[in-house]
This record gives sequence, C-alpha cells and structure tokens, in this order.
Amino acid sequence: MKKLYASLLTGLLLAAATLAAQAQTIRRVNNSGITGTNIYATVQLAHDAAVTGDIIQVEPSSTSYGTLSCSKNVTIVGPGYFLGSSQNPGLQANPTSATLGSVYFTTGSAGASISGLTLSDVYIGTSNITVQRNYTTSWLYVGYATTGQSNLNIRQNYLYGMSYYNYTANNVLVTNNIIYGNSVNLQGCSGEFTNNVGLGTVSLDNFNVRNNYFANTFTPSNNIYSYNISAQAGFSTANNNQNNVPQASVFALAPGSTQFDAWYQLKAGTNPARGTGQGGTDIGAFGGNTPYKLSGLPAIPSIYQFNQTLSGNTLNVNLSTRSNN
Repeated sequence: MKKLYASLLTGLLLAAATLAAQAQTIRRVNNSGITGTNIYATVQLAHDAAVTGDIIQVEPSSTSYGTLSCSKNVTIVGPGYFLGSSQNPGLQANPTSATLGSVYFTTGSAGASISGLTLSDVYIGTSNITVQRNYTTSWLYVGYATTGQSNLNIRQNYLYGMSYYNYTANNVLVTNNIIYGNSVNLQGCSGEFTNNVGLGTVSLDNFNVRNNYFANTFTPSNNIYSYNISAQAGFSTANNNQNNVPQASVFALAPGSTQFDAWYQLKAGTNPARGTGQGGTDIGAFGGNTPYKLSGLPAIPSIYQFNQTLSGNTLNVNLSTRSNN
C-alpha cells in the first residue's frame, strides 16, 4: 500500500511539474527499501544527483533522512507535519511526516527553497533562499558563513527560534510564522517582520514590524512598528498597537495540552486581533497576504483519502486529491 501510495503521489507531482514552463526532474527520497530510477535513500544523495531546477520529493518516513548541505538551486518538498488524528486530521492520507537533520544552504544554492518538512536546525549561508511551511525543532540562522546576505524569505513556518549567526543579513522577510520556542534575535539585520506569533523574547533592528502578536518582551531598535499586540506593556499605544492582551483572549486554544500550530488560530467571538491589523487584516500568523498553512502542506497536490480493495483479480483504488497553494 505504501509503495502504491508513494507512486501515485509522485505521479501527481510529475503531472504538476509537466505543466511548468521549465523541464524538471523529480528526485524521490525514500528509505523504506523502494529502489528505482531517481530514488535515493538520503536527501544528500538526491541533492548530489540533482541539477538546477530539479524537485527533491522527500516522502513520509519515521526514520530521518539525515543532514543536507545544499549547494544547488533546487526545490525540496515534504508531506507536511502535525498530520496525526489528534492534530490536523484529514490533510494527508498518510499521516507520517518526513524529517531531516541539520540543513545548510551554502554558496551555489541561491534560489533554492524547502517546504513541508520537519527539520532540526537551518543555516542560511547565501542570498535568495526560501524556507517555507516547515517545522523546526531547533534554531534557524541567517548570516551563516558569509557576509552580505539578502532576500531571505522565512514564511509560514512553525519555528523554535531564529537568530543571526556570524554575520547579519538585509531584506529578511519574516512573515506568517509561529515562533513557539526560545527567542528571535535579528539585531543588526533589516527587513520585514509581519503577521507572526512570537512566544519568546523578540529583538529586532531596522525592521518594519506590524500585525504581530508578542507573548513575551519585544526589544525594538530603530524599528517602525504598528498594529501589533503584546501580552505585556511593550508598545506605545500609538500606531494602533495594543498592550496587556493575554493569549487566552486571542487564540483558539490555551496552553495546557500538547502544543501544535492549530492552537494559534484566532478564537471565535469578540477578539482584539480580528480585523485590527493594517488594512483590516487579522493580527497573527493566519492573517495578511500569505496566511499560515496548517501542517505546512507544501504548494503541490496531495492525496488526502486513499482506499484500496481487492475483488477477485481486480485491485480497486479510490483516492481523493486536492491542490494546495
């Protein structure tokens, strides 16, 4: 069943890629014993075989696919995360996620993107990188290894924490993330910090800060900030900021059970975050132009129902698919 499911999913992705203007090879990453053309047991092997523009499809597995040092402009996609019946059911027929260790974006990887994966830590060492719809269990670092990084897109992720490494970076777009862990420290960097939920301390320099919810302290330095909500007395009330608003007044679920992304949808009824962002958008990760996507489903087709029955010598397969954007 797993082999058939994986083959059908690859077929959907191949059909989507065929519609693109640029020819792309799909490199499958599968460590369940499946072998064949363009199938690899680790993500590094798939990367090393890839060329610019290829898609690396990391398939569901309970075993990590290892670390990745990315030096090519490739698109890396997984199935998403928090897919179990007690979290966000019905999004994928196979509720197993796909896990990588540390991921390094190095010279040569400009233009690369990664989505739909559970990652340990992420080190961005070049410009023009997109980290989108991932779950990190440790830090995401910008400014790794080289100076002058710019145009980094960090959006729609469920992040443990975020910081600069050896060097700072410019034009860092941090939007629609749920930052559930320790802190954010982007002092000395610059960019946009919009429609995020930050549960730890947040320190920013030279950022446009708007439409965020901060559960802890916010340390501004030469920022422009507006339409934010703080659980503490962290802001001037000018520029449509709100202070002393507890999480329980804003989010669908309060702390106390196993934490996951659906907690941070806005609760129904009267809510100080609903429609109070810039232009009337919602404050937090589910507002703005690129709302957070539950479970980090990547922008590729997915199979959310899959059933097969055997009738005599005939295998009947019923599946339901959806596109994701």
